[in-house]
Amino acid sequence: MTTLTAPDVAVATRGTGASRARRLAELLSDPWRALGVAVVLLVAVVGLDALGDPDVWWHLRLGQWIVDNHRIPTTELFSYTAHGHPLLAHEWLSDTLFALLAGAGGLFLVALVMGAVAWSAMLATALRGRARGAGPLALALGLALGAKAAQPVLGTRPQVFTVALVCWTLWLAESYLRDGGRRRWLLPPLFLLWANLHAGFLAGLGILTLLLAVETLRRRLQPRAAIAADHLRGLAAAIGASVLAACVNPAGPLLYRFAVMTTATEGQKSIIEWQSPNFHDPGMWALLALLVTLAALPALGGRLDVRDAALAAAGTAMALLAVRNTAVCVVLVTPAWMAMAGEVGRRHVPLRTRARAGPIMVGATVIGTALLAVTYAGLRTQTAASSTGVAAAYPSCATTVLLRAPESQRVFTSYGTGGFVIDRLWPHAAVYEYGESISLGTTVFADYLRIAAGAQTSPTAMQLLDASRTTAVLFPKSDLTAELDAAPGWLRVLDDHGMLLYVRGDASWAAGPACSSSAAHTG
Repeated sequence: MTTLTAPDVAVATRGTGASRARRLAELLSDPWRALGVAVVLLVAVVGLDALGDPDVWWHLRLGQWIVDNHRIPTTELFSYTAHGHPLLAHEWLSDTLFALLAGAGGLFLVALVMGAVAWSAMLATALRGRARGAGPLALALGLALGAKAAQPVLGTRPQVFTVALVCWTLWLAESYLRDGGRRRWLLPPLFLLWANLHAGFLAGLGILTLLLAVETLRRRLQPRAAIAADHLRGLAAAIGASVLAACVNPAGPLLYRFAVMTTATEGQKSIIEWQSPNFHDPGMWALLALLVTLAALPALGGRLDVRDAALAAAGTAMALLAVRNTAVCVVLVTPAWMAMAGEVGRRHVPLRTRARAGPIMVGATVIGTALLAVTYAGLRTQTAASSTGVAAAYPSCATTVLLRAPESQRVFTSYGTGGFVIDRLWPHAAVYEYGESISLGTTVFADYLRIAAGAQTSPTAMQLLDASRTTAVLFPKSDLTAELDAAPGWLRVLDDHGMLLYVRGDASWAAGPACSSSAAHTG
């Protein structure tokens, strides 16, 4: 047995410290590696968004209901058009986490945690690209382009869990196929967790099944280049166990049917994120650039592995089907993009033009700038999540007025504002339609669209408002508000940042100041 004396420990400590300092100096003096680290830090920005998804508000309220009642609701709570309808709260665990985080640190903490979840997805994507041989420059370029493409559908929303878990389950499966071991048995507990966070777990199972099918087919056609048979059998067993594990949720196996039916039902509605991407929209240009360059890289000499080709085809199909699938497309496509871009660079960039060691301060400045940018984004998110930031983006004054109503209000408001009204007013008020539109059904959504458009043909907007016994309308200036201005029995009481509040009948309770004059003015 060897005994280390105090001087020995001191020498070992100094040696370890010197080794770390040397590695840090090597990193900072390599321009491409420093750039890669900076981009890895910088992509944390794309997931930091407190107010981008208006559904966050009803998620918070539903999560608080679960915390308060110690159970998961099975009937619709927040709408007056479908109150009591069956509800499958497939995001119940996400909602609960949101409520607990908000209770501990407000909306900013929720946004910060979900930003970290989105960042972990980018990290896993970079790890998968590195495993394919991509160098630091290819990793940096691919990660920057992929993160920008995914940004429109990230933010403070349960779907981000699906994006991250697709990344990490793929990393686990691919590393197991390459190296073996027991890590495949992490998949079933991950899918158990996933099935309670978001119904996107079904996409994860589909992607893993595609991966297994491609590698099984490769083994038949190219035995020498194939994955070991016992690894394929091990992954198949883990996927089978994951299918069973995902049944451990409040709905049991019925969650599979719900996940399939949701895609079919929501795709029929005119909600942008359920529609195919519009590449005339600048927000979709990064996705277009990613897909176009992915198709061009093989022509420049990049080799596309059959596994990556299958995953890229699946990701592209998903993105072209619905905007909400963009981030999943990114994590399926980007590792192959990185690998091919790195190969093209090695083929076409002469050795003499490649980066050489430079001053350490240059690398430190690049990484420091990235850290400052992330800090600035965090501070902006904190400001947006503050009461002042929320009041600038949502009709806080109008909800303050509605709280004065002596009776519960039935509020027709815009689709993107419904969640906020729920969070601020429920149970004192319910809404016509909001983001949990699955339990409300397609008929309610179609009627909502007719009212929002101020329909003049039967059933007219006013007829639908009367039939639903709506008592308040909170809506931006439009044909609908013009009809309300002319309709007997309706009174405009407030203009809150362009959101006009109307109430039916006696509006004496709405009198008095709602907030500062700079935020709203009475009608």
